[in-house]
Amino acid sequence: MDRPQIADYLAKKVFNRELENGCYVMLKNRQIYYVLDYGELIESNKILPEDVFVFIDSRDYNEDRYYNRVFIYLFPLITDGSIYGIWRNYLGKLGFYVPDYSIYPATGLKYYASVWLFSDRLMIELTDIDAVAINIGLRKIVMDVLGKGVLTLKEISYDQISSIIDELYKRKLFAGHTLGETYHILKDYYENHNTSLVKEVLAITNAYNKIFQPYRVVYDTRTRQQVLM
Repeated sequence: MDRPQIADYLAKKVFNRELENGCYVMLKNRQIYYVLDYGELIESNKILPEDVFVFIDSRDYNEDRYYNRVFIYLFPLITDGSIYGIWRNYLGKLGFYVPDYSIYPATGLKYYASVWLFSDRLMIELTDIDAVAINIGLRKIVMDVLGKGVLTLKEISYDQISSIIDELYKRKLFAGHTLGETYHILKDYYENHNTSLVKEVLAITNAYNKIFQPYRVVYDTRTRQQVLM
């Protein structure tokens, strides 16, 4: 499946109420499992890690207080939840097993998908997990923290995970801003209408597109057809 086919497939799952709030894993045969169920299947050897294809972060914002926050609709991959999902799933792609963090071996993983439902729109963004890991420096951070252990270890300690997260959040990835700074700038611009930030937001937007190279598609929830925004 290519990215447009994946997005269309996931959209149908949402509209048919087969995807709700939660994290899911889609295999290459299109079977979709809740992430904890996937973990049990991996542990029992009923599914192979190389069969994984897409990690899905599915959210329904219809009843959520965040609904009016335009910036999370425009920049879904930059939220704390998405960044958490990206580094966690990259470690799974490397073959690590840390059940306390819901990290299970997923060596075949290709894409990370944000699938977010709003009252009038369904937004889906897909990004290549390997490309993102390189572009945000996550791959280098993991190599630096784990050293030769990246090739031999199967489990990672809490301290090692903390070091990876700390280093990631120190990086000035978005037009000279850290992840935390970027989130607050976007929030201030879109939520508080701080127009003095327009140049920074444009620079952040360009950096976002270069880093994530997202495939984005939006559906009208009434017609279930693709729309521009």
